Amino acid sequence: MRKILIFVAALIMFGWGAGAGAVEMDVLGGVSIHGFISQGFLTSGEYNYLAHNSKTGSFEYNEMGINFSKQVTDKLRVGTQIFSRDLGDVANNKVTIDWAYGDYKWRDWLGIRAGRIKSPLGLFNETRDIDMLRTCIVLPQNFYPDLVRDVTIALNGVGLYGYVPLGAAGSLDYSGIAGAMTVDNESGVEKYLNSSFGGVAALNGDVDIDTALTGRIKWNTPLSGLALSVSALKFKANFPILVANIISTELEQDQFTWGTGVEYSWQNLALAFEYRTTDMDMTPSGGATTNKKAENYYLMASYRFTDWFELGSYYAIAYPNKEDKDGDSFKAMGLPDHRAWQKDLALSARFDINSNWTFKLEGHKVDGTSDVLAVDNADRSEGDWYYGAAKLTFSF
Repeated sequence: MRKILIFVAALIMFGWGAGAGAVEMDVLGGVSIHGFISQGFLTSGEYNYLAHNSKTGSFEYNEMGINFSKQVTDKLRVGTQIFSRDLGDVANNKVTIDWAYGDYKWRDWLGIRAGRIKSPLGLFNETRDIDMLRTCIVLPQNFYPDLVRDVTIALNGVGLYGYVPLGAAGSLDYSGIAGAMTVDNESGVEKYLNSSFGGVAALNGDVDIDTALTGRIKWNTPLSGLALSVSALKFKANFPILVANIISTELEQDQFTWGTGVEYSWQNLALAFEYRTTDMDMTPSGGATTNKKAENYYLMASYRFTDWFELGSYYAIAYPNKEDKDGDSFKAMGLPDHRAWQKDLALSARFDINSNWTFKLEGHKVDGTSDVLAVDNADRSEGDWYYGAAKLTFSF
Protein backbone atom coordinates (compact mmCIF):
# COMPACT_ATOMS: atom_id res chain seq x y z
CA MET A 1 0.00 0.00 0.00
CA ARG A 2 2.85 2.40 0.79
CA LYS A 3 4.30 1.92 -2.71
CA ILE A 4 0.90 2.59 -4.24
CA LEU A 5 0.44 5.81 -2.28
CA ILE A 6 3.88 7.06 -3.30
CA PHE A 7 3.15 6.17 -6.91
CA VAL A 8 -0.21 7.97 -6.93
CA ALA A 9 1.23 11.01 -5.15
CA ALA A 10 4.01 11.33 -7.72
CA LEU A 11 1.55 10.94 -10.59
CA ILE A 12 -0.79 13.60 -9.25
CA MET A 13 2.09 15.96 -8.44
CA PHE A 14 3.36 15.81 -12.01
CA GLY A 15 -0.10 15.74 -13.57
CA TRP A 16 -1.80 18.68 -11.88
CA GLY A 17 0.92 21.02 -13.02
CA ALA A 18 1.14 19.58 -16.48
CA GLY A 19 -1.49 21.45 -18.47
CA ALA A 20 -2.38 19.69 -21.69
CA GLY A 21 1.01 18.34 -22.69
CA ALA A 22 3.98 16.45 -21.37
CA VAL A 23 6.07 17.73 -18.51
CA GLU A 24 9.62 18.68 -19.56
CA MET A 25 11.91 18.41 -16.54
CA ASP A 26 15.02 20.51 -17.09
CA VAL A 27 16.39 19.37 -13.75
CA LEU A 28 16.38 15.83 -15.14
CA GLY A 29 18.04 16.82 -18.38
CA GLY A 30 15.02 17.27 -20.64
CA VAL A 31 13.13 14.13 -19.63
CA SER A 32 9.57 14.08 -21.00
CA ILE A 33 6.93 12.81 -18.57
CA HIS A 34 3.39 11.64 -19.31
CA GLY A 35 0.92 10.02 -16.96
CA PHE A 36 -2.66 8.91 -16.45
CA ILE A 37 -4.92 7.75 -13.67
CA SER A 38 -8.44 6.41 -14.03
CA GLN A 39 -11.21 5.10 -11.83
CA GLY A 40 -13.93 2.95 -13.27
CA PHE A 41 -17.08 1.13 -12.21
CA LEU A 42 -18.35 -2.21 -13.53
CA THR A 43 -21.85 -3.60 -13.20
CA SER A 44 -23.57 -6.64 -14.69
CA GLY A 45 -26.95 -8.28 -14.42
CA GLU A 46 -26.52 -12.03 -14.89
CA TYR A 47 -22.81 -12.82 -14.53
CA ASN A 48 -19.69 -11.61 -12.77
CA TYR A 49 -17.71 -10.44 -15.79
CA LEU A 50 -14.19 -8.95 -15.80
CA ALA A 51 -14.45 -8.27 -12.07
CA HIS A 52 -15.36 -11.20 -9.83
CA ASN A 53 -17.99 -9.06 -8.06
CA SER A 54 -19.51 -7.04 -10.92
CA LYS A 55 -23.03 -8.35 -10.24
CA THR A 56 -23.13 -6.23 -7.10
CA GLY A 57 -21.26 -3.35 -8.77
CA SER A 58 -17.50 -3.05 -8.49
CA PHE A 59 -15.17 -0.10 -8.08
CA GLU A 60 -12.23 -2.53 -8.28
CA TYR A 61 -11.50 -1.17 -11.73
CA ASN A 62 -8.68 1.35 -11.92
CA GLU A 63 -5.33 1.90 -13.59
CA MET A 64 -2.50 4.37 -13.33
CA GLY A 65 0.75 4.87 -15.16
CA ILE A 66 3.58 7.32 -15.46
CA ASN A 67 6.20 7.18 -18.21
CA PHE A 68 9.55 8.87 -18.72
CA SER A 69 11.38 9.27 -22.01
CA LYS A 70 14.44 11.15 -23.23
CA GLN A 71 15.93 11.83 -26.65
CA VAL A 72 19.56 11.02 -25.83
CA THR A 73 20.90 11.71 -29.34
CA ASP A 74 19.33 12.37 -32.74
CA LYS A 75 19.02 8.62 -33.23
CA LEU A 76 18.73 7.21 -29.69
CA ARG A 77 15.69 7.47 -27.43
CA VAL A 78 15.09 5.70 -24.11
CA GLY A 79 11.94 5.37 -22.05
CA THR A 80 10.01 3.41 -19.46
CA GLN A 81 6.52 3.24 -17.96
CA ILE A 82 5.58 2.33 -14.39
CA PHE A 83 2.09 0.88 -14.26
CA SER A 84 -0.45 -0.37 -11.76
CA ARG A 85 -4.04 -1.53 -12.02
CA ASP A 86 -6.86 -3.34 -10.27
CA LEU A 87 -9.51 -5.48 -11.98
CA GLY A 88 -11.61 -7.34 -9.45
CA ASP A 89 -9.38 -9.98 -7.86
CA VAL A 90 -6.69 -9.61 -10.57
CA ALA A 91 -3.54 -7.43 -10.39
CA ASN A 92 -4.60 -5.80 -7.08
CA ASN A 93 -2.68 -2.55 -7.66
CA LYS A 94 0.67 -4.26 -7.98
CA VAL A 95 3.29 -1.82 -9.34
CA THR A 96 5.11 -3.15 -12.41
CA ILE A 97 7.44 -2.04 -15.19
CA ASP A 98 5.00 -1.96 -18.08
CA TRP A 99 7.57 -1.28 -20.81
CA ALA A 100 11.16 -0.08 -20.88
CA TYR A 101 13.50 0.02 -23.86
CA GLY A 102 16.16 1.80 -25.82
CA ASP A 103 15.26 2.81 -29.38
CA TYR A 104 17.98 3.42 -31.98
CA LYS A 105 16.60 4.79 -35.26
CA TRP A 106 19.38 4.26 -37.80
CA ARG A 107 17.26 5.19 -40.82
CA ASP A 108 13.55 5.78 -41.40
CA TRP A 109 13.36 2.27 -42.82
CA LEU A 110 15.34 0.57 -40.03
CA GLY A 111 15.37 1.02 -36.29
CA ILE A 112 16.12 -1.34 -33.43
CA ARG A 113 14.63 -1.60 -29.95
CA ALA A 114 15.85 -3.61 -26.99
CA GLY A 115 14.26 -4.16 -23.58
CA ARG A 116 10.62 -4.68 -22.67
CA ILE A 117 8.81 -3.76 -25.90
CA LYS A 118 5.07 -3.34 -26.53
CA SER A 119 3.63 -6.05 -28.73
CA PRO A 120 2.28 -4.83 -32.10
CA LEU A 121 -0.36 -7.58 -32.31
CA GLY A 122 -3.62 -6.04 -33.56
CA LEU A 123 -4.67 -2.43 -34.04
CA PHE A 124 -4.87 -1.30 -30.42
CA ASN A 125 -2.47 -3.30 -28.25
CA GLU A 126 0.34 -0.72 -28.39
CA THR A 127 -2.04 2.16 -27.53
CA ARG A 128 -4.53 0.41 -25.24
CA ASP A 129 -3.29 2.42 -22.23
CA ILE A 130 -4.00 5.78 -23.89
CA ASP A 131 -7.66 6.26 -22.99
CA MET A 132 -7.82 9.58 -24.85
CA LEU A 133 -7.29 7.82 -28.21
CA ARG A 134 -10.51 5.79 -28.22
CA THR A 135 -14.20 6.09 -27.46
CA CYS A 136 -14.91 2.78 -25.76
CA ILE A 137 -14.05 1.82 -22.18
CA VAL A 138 -13.73 -1.93 -22.66
CA LEU A 139 -11.96 -2.93 -25.87
CA PRO A 140 -13.36 -6.01 -27.68
CA GLN A 141 -12.45 -8.80 -25.28
CA ASN A 142 -12.10 -11.38 -28.02
CA PHE A 143 -8.99 -9.44 -29.16
CA TYR A 144 -7.78 -7.53 -26.09
CA PRO A 145 -8.72 -9.54 -22.96
CA ASP A 146 -8.24 -7.30 -19.94
CA LEU A 147 -7.70 -10.16 -17.49
CA VAL A 148 -4.42 -11.12 -19.20
CA ARG A 149 -3.30 -7.64 -20.25
CA ASP A 150 0.00 -7.95 -18.37
CA VAL A 151 0.92 -11.05 -20.42
CA THR A 152 -0.02 -9.71 -23.86
CA ILE A 153 1.11 -6.08 -23.54
CA ALA A 154 4.86 -6.56 -24.13
CA LEU A 155 7.79 -8.92 -24.74
CA ASN A 156 11.26 -8.83 -23.21
CA GLY A 157 13.61 -8.97 -26.17
CA VAL A 158 14.79 -7.27 -29.35
CA GLY A 159 12.76 -5.73 -32.14
CA LEU A 160 13.14 -4.14 -35.56
CA TYR A 161 10.86 -1.50 -37.05
CA GLY A 162 10.75 0.94 -39.91
CA TYR A 163 8.87 3.13 -42.37
CA VAL A 164 9.15 2.42 -46.10
CA PRO A 165 7.70 4.93 -48.63
CA LEU A 166 6.11 3.36 -51.70
CA GLY A 167 5.57 6.47 -53.79
CA ALA A 168 2.14 6.54 -55.39
CA ALA A 169 1.28 3.27 -53.63
CA GLY A 170 1.46 4.85 -50.16
CA SER A 171 3.84 3.53 -47.50
CA LEU A 172 4.56 0.60 -45.20
CA ASP A 173 5.16 0.52 -41.45
CA TYR A 174 6.59 -2.69 -40.00
CA SER A 175 7.49 -3.93 -36.54
CA GLY A 176 8.78 -7.29 -35.31
CA ILE A 177 9.92 -8.62 -31.93
CA ALA A 178 11.63 -11.79 -30.72
CA GLY A 179 11.60 -12.23 -26.96
CA ALA A 180 10.09 -13.69 -23.82
CA MET A 181 6.51 -13.39 -22.64
CA THR A 182 6.18 -13.21 -18.88
CA VAL A 183 3.26 -14.57 -16.87
CA ASP A 184 2.46 -13.16 -13.44
CA ASN A 185 0.59 -15.76 -11.39
CA GLU A 186 -1.53 -12.91 -10.00
CA SER A 187 -2.87 -12.17 -13.49
CA GLY A 188 -6.01 -13.67 -14.99
CA VAL A 189 -4.12 -16.58 -16.56
CA GLU A 190 -4.81 -18.77 -13.55
CA LYS A 191 -8.51 -17.81 -13.63
CA TYR A 192 -8.81 -18.91 -17.26
CA LEU A 193 -6.91 -22.11 -16.48
CA ASN A 194 -9.01 -22.87 -13.42
CA SER A 195 -12.24 -22.28 -15.33
CA SER A 196 -11.19 -24.63 -18.12
CA PHE A 197 -10.72 -27.37 -15.48
CA GLY A 198 -14.12 -26.72 -13.91
CA GLY A 199 -12.76 -24.73 -10.98
CA VAL A 200 -10.48 -27.44 -9.52
CA ALA A 201 -7.07 -26.44 -10.94
CA ALA A 202 -4.38 -23.93 -10.01
CA LEU A 203 -0.93 -22.97 -11.22
CA ASN A 204 1.71 -24.98 -9.41
CA GLY A 205 4.74 -22.82 -10.15
CA ASP A 206 6.00 -20.46 -12.84
CA VAL A 207 4.78 -20.71 -16.42
CA ASP A 208 7.64 -21.42 -18.84
CA ILE A 209 7.34 -19.81 -22.30
CA ASP A 210 9.77 -20.42 -25.15
CA THR A 211 10.97 -17.49 -27.27
CA ALA A 212 7.93 -15.75 -28.73
CA LEU A 213 7.75 -14.08 -32.12
CA THR A 214 5.35 -11.30 -33.01
CA GLY A 215 5.08 -8.65 -35.70
CA ARG A 216 2.87 -6.44 -37.83
CA ILE A 217 2.99 -4.94 -41.33
CA LYS A 218 0.77 -1.94 -41.98
CA TRP A 219 0.03 -0.53 -45.42
CA ASN A 220 -0.93 3.14 -45.45
CA THR A 221 -2.85 3.14 -48.72
CA PRO A 222 -2.97 6.03 -51.24
CA LEU A 223 -6.58 6.64 -50.13
CA SER A 224 -6.31 9.19 -47.34
CA GLY A 225 -7.33 7.73 -43.97
CA LEU A 226 -7.31 4.08 -45.07
CA ALA A 227 -4.78 1.59 -43.66
CA LEU A 228 -4.59 -2.21 -43.87
CA SER A 229 -2.50 -4.43 -41.61
CA VAL A 230 -1.49 -8.02 -40.91
CA SER A 231 -0.09 -9.17 -37.55
CA ALA A 232 0.89 -12.47 -35.94
CA LEU A 233 2.12 -14.06 -32.70
CA LYS A 234 3.71 -17.49 -32.11
CA PHE A 235 4.78 -19.04 -28.81
CA LYS A 236 4.93 -22.30 -26.85
CA ALA A 237 4.15 -22.38 -23.12
CA ASN A 238 4.31 -24.98 -20.37
CA PHE A 239 1.85 -24.70 -17.47
CA PRO A 240 2.57 -26.56 -14.20
CA ILE A 241 -0.84 -27.45 -12.78
CA LEU A 242 -2.16 -28.80 -9.50
CA VAL A 243 -5.58 -30.46 -9.92
CA ALA A 244 -7.90 -30.82 -6.92
CA ASN A 245 -4.93 -30.09 -4.63
CA ILE A 246 -3.74 -33.66 -5.31
CA ILE A 247 -2.58 -34.29 -8.87
CA SER A 248 0.50 -32.47 -10.13
CA THR A 249 0.78 -32.35 -13.91
CA GLU A 250 1.86 -30.14 -16.81
CA LEU A 251 0.06 -28.79 -19.84
CA GLU A 252 1.91 -27.69 -22.98
CA GLN A 253 0.31 -25.05 -25.21
CA ASP A 254 1.61 -24.41 -28.73
CA GLN A 255 -0.14 -21.39 -30.24
CA PHE A 256 -0.09 -19.46 -33.50
CA THR A 257 -2.28 -16.39 -33.93
CA TRP A 258 -2.62 -14.23 -37.01
CA GLY A 259 -5.04 -11.53 -38.02
CA THR A 260 -5.87 -8.68 -40.37
CA GLY A 261 -7.04 -5.17 -39.61
CA VAL A 262 -8.63 -2.27 -41.47
CA GLU A 263 -8.70 1.34 -40.26
CA TYR A 264 -10.45 4.24 -41.96
CA SER A 265 -10.92 7.82 -40.78
CA TRP A 266 -12.70 10.68 -42.52
CA GLN A 267 -13.27 14.00 -40.79
CA ASN A 268 -15.10 13.09 -37.52
CA LEU A 269 -15.79 9.46 -38.45
CA ALA A 270 -13.50 6.54 -37.51
CA LEU A 271 -14.01 2.91 -38.51
CA ALA A 272 -12.06 -0.22 -37.60
CA PHE A 273 -12.38 -3.91 -38.40
CA GLU A 274 -10.27 -6.87 -37.26
CA TYR A 275 -10.34 -10.57 -38.03
CA ARG A 276 -8.20 -13.11 -36.19
CA THR A 277 -7.72 -16.87 -36.00
CA THR A 278 -5.80 -18.81 -33.38
CA ASP A 279 -4.51 -22.35 -33.88
CA MET A 280 -3.78 -23.99 -30.52
CA ASP A 281 -2.39 -27.44 -29.67
CA MET A 282 -2.84 -28.55 -26.06
CA THR A 283 -0.84 -31.53 -24.75
CA PRO A 284 -1.20 -32.76 -21.14
CA SER A 285 1.60 -34.80 -19.58
CA GLY A 286 1.45 -38.30 -20.99
CA GLY A 287 -1.70 -37.50 -22.95
CA ALA A 288 -2.78 -36.96 -26.53
CA THR A 289 -2.63 -33.58 -28.23
CA THR A 290 -5.91 -31.82 -28.90
CA ASN A 291 -6.23 -29.04 -31.46
CA LYS A 292 -8.60 -26.12 -31.36
CA LYS A 293 -8.97 -23.28 -33.85
CA ALA A 294 -10.57 -20.06 -32.62
CA GLU A 295 -12.12 -17.38 -34.83
CA ASN A 296 -12.76 -13.79 -33.74
CA TYR A 297 -13.78 -10.56 -35.43
CA TYR A 298 -15.34 -7.18 -34.70
CA LEU A 299 -16.52 -4.00 -36.41
CA MET A 300 -16.10 -0.67 -34.59
CA ALA A 301 -17.32 2.85 -35.41
CA SER A 302 -17.19 6.22 -33.68
CA TYR A 303 -18.26 9.74 -34.54
CA ARG A 304 -17.33 13.03 -32.87
CA PHE A 305 -20.34 15.35 -32.80
CA THR A 306 -18.73 18.26 -30.93
CA ASP A 307 -15.40 19.12 -29.30
CA TRP A 308 -16.66 17.53 -26.08
CA PHE A 309 -18.99 14.69 -27.15
CA GLU A 310 -18.40 11.46 -29.09
CA LEU A 311 -20.43 8.29 -29.63
CA GLY A 312 -19.04 4.88 -30.50
CA SER A 313 -20.15 1.31 -30.96
CA TYR A 314 -18.78 -2.11 -31.82
CA TYR A 315 -20.05 -5.60 -32.46
CA ALA A 316 -17.59 -8.35 -31.53
CA ILE A 317 -18.03 -12.07 -32.22
CA ALA A 318 -15.94 -14.85 -30.66
CA TYR A 319 -15.91 -18.56 -31.47
CA PRO A 320 -13.35 -20.39 -29.29
CA ASN A 321 -13.81 -23.42 -31.55
CA LYS A 322 -14.58 -22.44 -35.15
CA GLU A 323 -15.43 -26.08 -35.93
CA ASP A 324 -18.33 -25.95 -33.45
CA LYS A 325 -19.99 -22.56 -33.90
CA ASP A 326 -23.43 -24.00 -33.10
CA GLY A 327 -22.40 -25.56 -29.81
CA ASP A 328 -23.19 -29.15 -30.78
CA SER A 329 -20.39 -30.52 -28.60
CA PHE A 330 -21.88 -28.76 -25.54
CA LYS A 331 -25.40 -29.97 -26.30
CA ALA A 332 -24.05 -33.52 -26.55
CA MET A 333 -22.85 -33.17 -22.93
CA GLY A 334 -26.16 -31.74 -21.79
CA LEU A 335 -24.78 -28.20 -21.52
CA PRO A 336 -26.15 -24.97 -23.04
CA ASP A 337 -25.05 -24.46 -26.64
CA HIS A 338 -24.39 -20.74 -26.00
CA ARG A 339 -21.09 -21.67 -24.31
CA ALA A 340 -19.71 -22.02 -27.86
CA TRP A 341 -19.83 -18.31 -28.67
CA GLN A 342 -19.96 -14.77 -27.33
CA LYS A 343 -21.42 -11.87 -29.32
CA ASP A 344 -21.00 -8.44 -27.73
CA LEU A 345 -22.84 -5.31 -28.90
CA ALA A 346 -21.39 -2.23 -27.18
CA LEU A 347 -22.49 1.42 -27.15
CA SER A 348 -20.17 4.09 -25.71
CA ALA A 349 -20.52 7.79 -24.91
CA ARG A 350 -17.43 9.92 -24.34
CA PHE A 351 -17.41 13.37 -22.72
CA ASP A 352 -14.22 15.44 -22.90
CA ILE A 353 -14.48 17.72 -19.87
CA ASN A 354 -11.26 19.49 -20.86
CA SER A 355 -7.92 18.58 -22.40
CA ASN A 356 -6.97 16.47 -19.36
CA TRP A 357 -10.22 14.98 -18.06
CA THR A 358 -12.44 12.45 -19.85
CA PHE A 359 -15.60 10.72 -18.66
CA LYS A 360 -17.16 7.70 -20.42
CA LEU A 361 -20.33 5.61 -20.12
CA GLU A 362 -20.83 2.26 -21.82
CA GLY A 363 -23.40 -0.52 -22.12
CA HIS A 364 -23.08 -4.06 -23.51
CA LYS A 365 -25.74 -6.49 -24.70
CA VAL A 366 -24.20 -9.96 -24.90
CA ASP A 367 -25.34 -13.22 -26.47
CA GLY A 368 -23.34 -16.28 -25.37
CA THR A 369 -21.04 -17.20 -22.51
CA SER A 370 -17.79 -18.50 -24.01
CA ASP A 371 -15.79 -15.89 -22.07
CA VAL A 372 -17.83 -16.08 -18.85
CA LEU A 373 -15.50 -17.75 -16.35
CA ALA A 374 -16.80 -20.73 -14.39
CA VAL A 375 -14.60 -19.81 -11.42
CA ASP A 376 -16.69 -16.64 -10.90
CA ASN A 377 -20.03 -18.02 -12.10
CA ALA A 378 -21.29 -21.38 -10.88
CA ASP A 379 -24.37 -21.21 -13.13
CA ARG A 380 -23.95 -20.22 -16.79
CA SER A 381 -27.38 -21.27 -18.04
CA GLU A 382 -28.56 -17.86 -19.28
CA GLY A 383 -27.53 -17.04 -22.87
CA ASP A 384 -28.51 -13.34 -23.05
CA TRP A 385 -27.06 -10.90 -20.55
CA TYR A 386 -25.87 -7.32 -20.02
CA TYR A 387 -23.03 -5.42 -18.42
CA GLY A 388 -22.02 -1.78 -18.19
CA ALA A 389 -19.08 0.43 -17.27
CA ALA A 390 -18.24 4.01 -16.36
CA LYS A 391 -14.78 5.55 -16.27
CA LEU A 392 -13.21 8.85 -15.30
CA THR A 393 -9.65 9.47 -16.57
CA PHE A 394 -7.10 12.18 -15.93
CA SER A 395 -4.09 12.23 -18.26
CA PHE A 396 -1.27 14.58 -19.10
